[in-house]
Amino acid sequence: MDWGRAKTVLIVAFFALNIVLGYQLWLEWRERIDTTVDWTSLPAEARQIMQEKNIRIEAKIPTETPSLRDITYKQQVPTGAVKDKQIAIEPPRETRIVFSNKELRQALGDVIPELSRYQFDYYGSTVEGEYAFNRTVEGLPLFDAKLILYYSEQKIQGYSQDLIETLPTEGGPDQKVLPATQALTSLMLKKYLPAGAAVKEVQLGYHGQGIFNSDTQVAAPTWRILLEDGGIFYVNAASGEVSTDKETSLEPLSEP
Repeated sequence: MDWGRAKTVLIVAFFALNIVLGYQLWLEWRERIDTTVDWTSLPAEARQIMQEKNIRIEAKIPTETPSLRDITYKQQVPTGAVKDKQIAIEPPRETRIVFSNKELRQALGDVIPELSRYQFDYYGSTVEGEYAFNRTVEGLPLFDAKLILYYSEQKIQGYSQDLIETLPTEGGPDQKVLPATQALTSLMLKKYLPAGAAVKEVQLGYHGQGIFNSDTQVAAPTWRILLEDGGIFYVNAASGEVSTDKETSLEPLSEP
């Protein structure tokens, strides 16, 4: 064997591999830079309020501003189930499957209807003993349509689910959504965020109120902003109106 030639081939092969790996790392780095920014991208006035009130933004701030429109959907009830009632899973499944889409679908895909249409809501899973998922519509989470997996003793014991049917939506053309930075700035300038608040996640999805009757809903493109203490703000990505899960609209916090 020509050891000198073999050594040269190995060196060239390792060099080529390093180039490929370096290129992949560069692509991943560029993608992160292109899709998120940090709190320093906020206007000076918002940064000043952050400093004065000790507000922290620990989340990545998305930069995408797609063109979207409201969606209309109708709630359904799973066959043989009562709305909002927990359905037992027999036998219980290991909780670890929640963190792997493949394992989750293999274990529960034949148990839970339309499971592949739901997306794990990591930061939204704040209730002890529950894993929360959001139904997705056109690739974005619908924050009002949930799948909840109930667990205890490291086993998933049951679930409850909002099943929906999307309906045709009448209206004008799609509109470009407000930037996430503008949604955060609005919360600060209007004094919605309390002193010491920490923002854990900023995510684009759909959120809205019922129309016609209790089953038919309209949801608008919305930025959901989650706080470390479990607080949730929804900023309408078209009008900038702010709401929470408890109220349709809010009043700014009064100054102490």
